Amino acid sequence: MFEKAIAALLACCCTAGLFACIPAVQEGAVSEGDGASGAGTTPAGASAPVSSNREIEGKWDIVSFDGYEPARLNGSTRVAFADFGDSGVSLRIECNYSGAAGVVVDGRFEPRPDDGMQTAMGCGEEREARDAALFSFFDRKPTVERLPDGKLLLRAGRQELVLQRPDERRLAFIPRPADLEGEWRLVGVTRYLDGNGYAGIGLSEVPGRVIFTADRASYSRCSDYDFGYRYTEDGRLLKTSGGPVPASPADCRELSGPRQGSGEMPVQWDALRVLHASPMVEWAGPEEILISTERIGLVLSRAACRTVEQSDDHSETREVDCASPR
Repeated sequence: MFEKAIAALLACCCTAGLFACIPAVQEGAVSEGDGASGAGTTPAGASAPVSSNREIEGKWDIVSFDGYEPARLNGSTRVAFADFGDSGVSLRIECNYSGAAGVVVDGRFEPRPDDGMQTAMGCGEEREARDAALFSFFDRKPTVERLPDGKLLLRAGRQELVLQRPDERRLAFIPRPADLEGEWRLVGVTRYLDGNGYAGIGLSEVPGRVIFTADRASYSRCSDYDFGYRYTEDGRLLKTSGGPVPASPADCRELSGPRQGSGEMPVQWDALRVLHASPMVEWAGPEEILISTERIGLVLSRAACRTVEQSDDHSETREVDCASPR
């Protein structure tokens, strides 16, 4: 099998059964502050208190918390967020998931009694301390203001939390057109579920490469589905030519593995389908990009991928490329 499960279908755990689905998933480590900074300084000008939850419901990326600027992504998923529902907020900052019950009233978050639920990944003292600070921040009745540029600023004592809508924050992480050109290795494909849930598979053993030129994209093992594209200012691969991609492959054996597990799990063929869907592009790490639609994400990498193979009698080992280029 080419695929390796990296995240099972995730059932959302609801904090106190009330307000926020928090996926209990263990991801790989995220480097502190990886990626471009989308924070900058707090903009000058008049801010306005947020009067109610209704004004801010939905997803928000954490731009900074108490002076720390977290990464936006780890592979295909957001790693730092404060997502507001109608009766609370779901929380994460590069480590564990938690939530705080409460609502915004007249410019202040008013917490409500709640037993709470929290994942318990070990992430090191520094990150775990940051978890604790963020998860307790909302117990201190922070003020909630909308800044002139659309971000949210929450304050509790000397601590500040700055939030930005994900579709706006990603604009700080868009690759230049020249950054895309060349060969990319398939790393993983993820299906986004409701809330912050997701299901994904690893693709590191799938042979072949995704290749971008200035105006054309292809998968080296499946030339029938090459297509032309235009790269837009907001980081979209807008498909301009090429045939449609069928729901399942008629050829292209390398991407036609059978579906495993739940029907919500993605399959290898989804990697090609998302490329043809005029997806958005952003950096997912120093040598990785995320190509995504609202429902599915594909991670590609330029980083070297080496693995050690052992002979049948275990007497010899050799280092090989984990996915043959062509």
